[in-house]
Amino acid sequence: MTEHAVVVADTTGTITHWNAGAEDLFGYHARDAVGSSLDLVVPEHLRDAHWRGFHRAMAHPQVKDLAADLPVACADGTVRTFAGRLLVLSDGCGTALGAMAIYHRGTTGVRPFG
Repeated sequence: MTEHAVVVADTTGTITHWNAGAEDLFGYHARDAVGSSLDLVVPEHLRDAHWRGFHRAMAHPQVKDLAADLPVACADGTVRTFAGRLLVLSDGCGTALGAMAIYHRGTTGVRPFG
């Protein structure tokens, strides 16, 4: 098993990279995740806040490295919380390219999805 899940999305929130760790931790196969919206893994009750923050970060990217316990909607219908880091990806001129999240296998809690 892979210890870290790495998920990358473009500036529209479409998943462009999904590693084997993401398959192991979240239960979705890369073939199903890549090309999907981040809504796949963002719990429904957090989506409005997620998209407000995501669009703000894409419009005004700054070099930030935010560590937090991140809830993830998993394929089995549960929401699990993983230690993670969120990064805004930008080029050398400060133009947003997307975002990356790195999650660690150690969970801090599990609760039913919904």
